[in-house]
Amino acid sequence: MSDAYTAFWAKDRCKAAAPAAAAHLPLQVLFGGPHISMPSFVRAKVRPGDLVYPVGVHDQRLYVLGRIRVTEIIEWSAGTDEQFTGHLNRFPGWRSTADSCLSEIVVGEAGTPLRFDAAMPPELLQRLTYRSLRGTRTVKNVDADGRLVHSLGVQGIYRLAPQCVADLDAVLTQPPSAPVYGRRPRRATVAQNELLV
Repeated sequence: MSDAYTAFWAKDRCKAAAPAAAAHLPLQVLFGGPHISMPSFVRAKVRPGDLVYPVGVHDQRLYVLGRIRVTEIIEWSAGTDEQFTGHLNRFPGWRSTADSCLSEIVVGEAGTPLRFDAAMPPELLQRLTYRSLRGTRTVKNVDADGRLVHSLGVQGIYRLAPQCVADLDAVLTQPPSAPVYGRRPRRATVAQNELLV
């Protein structure tokens, strides 16, 4: 049985992915590594067949950026630099989202185009549940209005409770709206131009 995960994208990764989003490229690849800024899919136990939902936070709201079904995970190891770079070069439209600490390439299929306008409604955020070997947990630091006070509860790669997959899919199928990242009208203020955190 396959699992589903969220993978947090910080502001810098969202900014790097803006050209791919503007070109409506389907999500084809994700990158992992050993650090908090680029967490490890292998350590999170992601496997082929699993779904991964990149997510980001802006203005205390959680955004579902896309979805991809994992087909292969390629790990870097000593002596495989040329082969690893060859795999990386297969995805020129997404290479900008890779980081210097890159050690994993997660190849996928049936990816959705990346979007920066699919905010999770408060009632869905309040019931968003992750599961681990220790049990289940909801996202902490959500206020009464359904806004994230802190984003620490979603930073990383976390396995979703099965009932939450339909909620994330529903967020992704909502009609397009003004993106929180990307081109803005010239009269927008600096505060309005904040990127996803």
